[in-house]
Amino acid sequence: MNEKPVLSKVEGTLHTTIDEYIEHLKAQGKSERTLYTYGKDFEQIEAYFGPDKKLGSILIPHVSGFLKSDALLKMHGDKDRSEITVRKTVRVFRMFLVWCLERGYIAKLPLPKHVLSKAEGDMPRGRIPEVTDAEPDPAAPTD
Repeated sequence: MNEKPVLSKVEGTLHTTIDEYIEHLKAQGKSERTLYTYGKDFEQIEAYFGPDKKLGSILIPHVSGFLKSDALLKMHGDKDRSEITVRKTVRVFRMFLVWCLERGYIAKLPLPKHVLSKAEGDMPRGRIPEVTDAEPDPAAPTD
């Protein structure tokens, strides 16, 4: 089987990499229902970040903003999404970012600390590089 060339973090857009991730999940034998629901999660993620967003330009403040956004928390018509649905979308996004890190598409996980700690279950032990040079979260309280 021919492997696609690895995208650099400069080249890889959110949309093209999500498509590749979905193909990866298909190759793993994920069910049609799982692929469908993950696709819906990725629609929300793309709606927030934009399909042409470069992976390498997604930083902790951007992910923090998504976690607080109506794109994640609200359905059409301003109705709240259930907590279970929101947690699943965050988990799918986290697993996608971990996969991107493992493929070399990003150098570091752009996850806030409370989400990063959950990413440990998605990766082999000790493989999560610390994000030490990302921009601070503008929504975080200052002392």
